[in-house]
Amino acid sequence: MSHLMHKVLVVGLLLITVPTFYGAEPTKEELTKTVLELNRLTGTTSMTKRLVELARDEQLSKKLIPVAVELSKAKKRDINYNALFVMGRLAQNFKLSDDAVQLYRAASEEATKVGSASKIVDVFDSLIDLYAATKKYDEAIQACQEFLEIPIDDPESPISRMKPFIMEKMVMNVARKGKIDEAVALADRLVEDDRGGWYFVRLKGDVLREGEKYKEAAEAYELSLSRLKKFDRLEKEQRDRIGQRIRYILSSVYVSMKDLDKGITILEELVKEDPKNPTYLNDLGFTLADHDKRLDDAEKLIRQAIEFDREERKAIENLPKDLDVDNAAYLDSLGWVLFKKKKYQEALKELEAAVKLEDGAHIEIYDHLAETYKALGQTNKAVEMWKKALKLEDISKSDQERRKAIQKKLDSNRDD
Repeated sequence: MSHLMHKVLVVGLLLITVPTFYGAEPTKEELTKTVLELNRLTGTTSMTKRLVELARDEQLSKKLIPVAVELSKAKKRDINYNALFVMGRLAQNFKLSDDAVQLYRAASEEATKVGSASKIVDVFDSLIDLYAATKKYDEAIQACQEFLEIPIDDPESPISRMKPFIMEKMVMNVARKGKIDEAVALADRLVEDDRGGWYFVRLKGDVLREGEKYKEAAEAYELSLSRLKKFDRLEKEQRDRIGQRIRYILSSVYVSMKDLDKGITILEELVKEDPKNPTYLNDLGFTLADHDKRLDDAEKLIRQAIEFDREERKAIENLPKDLDVDNAAYLDSLGWVLFKKKKYQEALKELEAAVKLEDGAHIEIYDHLAETYKALGQTNKAVEMWKKALKLEDISKSDQERRKAIQKKLDSNRDD
């Protein structure tokens, strides 16, 4: 499977520990005290560490969140920005979107009261991303506009520096809403204002890619790369790093255009430049396998991706055992190349392991598993997996096409 975002949280010593209630149900007073203790957090590091710890205790967190929401609605709040922001992120982590919005909105009010530009930036950035993740594009656009309308005179203020990036988020949410021409026009305006720059040309490529205008997207990315090479306000190392990211996206655009040779060539170049990068290795291996090319090479690349990913986890100090797990996307890639090589039992092992992982709830992985069951003559299990696949949320537009294909498979196997 093409690389899915694989988040690894680094956990060190936590400044404040989650209270232990020794099996007893915590009282409302105890829960309120725990939430208000977050008021004392200072700095991003301590807030992040506390958030990670709370996120690992789902049972307690889901008791704390409604208490925090109630505190956020009080006319005179005892809860401050730090506690509101942490609890907002916690609610977002557990997909309690309405609670997260309430907490973020309250946090933005508190940030405005104390005049903290950096806090306003952080909370709006999170709020906009929450709306986008839940496909509430109108609300995301509105939040972007609210931020862009904040009056600010200091060009060095965090708010001033953040406005171009919030404009970028607004453009992408317009595109995700399906208004591609409008989003392209907004991107073109940014490109024109930033004459000779590379950044917003890359944004235009993102918009065109979202609209499945792959040829135009490829042209925009190529132009962005050309301009980036001449952008001497960045050190060469930075330009190279950014260039790799753009080329990585460009490789997928060429694959979507059915120009496999160009897509594969870019991935091969990226692997040559960064031979221990699991993402590049996996994507090259998966692309080869998915198109029935050089299957032995594909398997080798994917196995290297899994191995280097494990090495990266080993290098993280104090990584909790529940986070020391393989990437479901990489296991899916391995299962798929084994399927292509007709090693169905071996493929089954990897694909069954992939769907058991938290990041394995993806329509493509379930489709691959169903195909493997089908190849092994286990049609009932294949149908079961396809039905489960259709209950999963689409992450990309390609998932929508896969959904249609799965429905056809179900229809054709109805009498099997």
